Amino acid sequence: MIRTPAEAIARGIVYVPEDRGSQGAVKGLPIYQNVSLPSLARTSRRGFLRLAEEFRLARDYTSRLDLRAASLDQDIASLSGGNQQKVVIAKWLATRPKVIIVDEPTKGIDIGSKAAVHAFVSELAADGLSILMVSSEIPEIMGMADRAIVMREGRIVAEFSRGEMTAEKLVRAAAGIGGEGRA
Repeated sequence: MIRTPAEAIARGIVYVPEDRGSQGAVKGLPIYQNVSLPSLARTSRRGFLRLAEEFRLARDYTSRLDLRAASLDQDIASLSGGNQQKVVIAKWLATRPKVIIVDEPTKGIDIGSKAAVHAFVSELAADGLSILMVSSEIPEIMGMADRAIVMREGRIVAEFSRGEMTAEKLVRAAAGIGGEGRA
């Protein structure tokens, strides 16, 4: 049983929260420190942080997500919502997880950032990373999911494979209207 976030991270399970501003990012810190924070063991030696390693780690992951920022020294609070989300995703990917849970990964971000996040999530899945995406956006579910689990009032009410998933079925299951999928 996993009892703490540290235990989950050690087992390769990470969570990208919906509210990146207050739960996912540390405002007041620069981009590179936000990315390296959960990976300090990899960016330090004998208890001393190695700035070059922190920057390398941040550069590797933020460039894969097409981060738009003046520099990695920039305070994360000065970034757009989409770019903050990219930094939060980069931070957790830098831990080399086996499973990543992304909660509303494109909520409140512009269309270009949405496309970048979707493309990167698809690339990660193709590379074998297990991804659990929580989304209230039907088009996002339809475009990204291999399987959709519909929950209502904290309970699983339906499950659809990619081939049987339709917007109508998802909405009906979520609303509690008959004709739901496998439960």
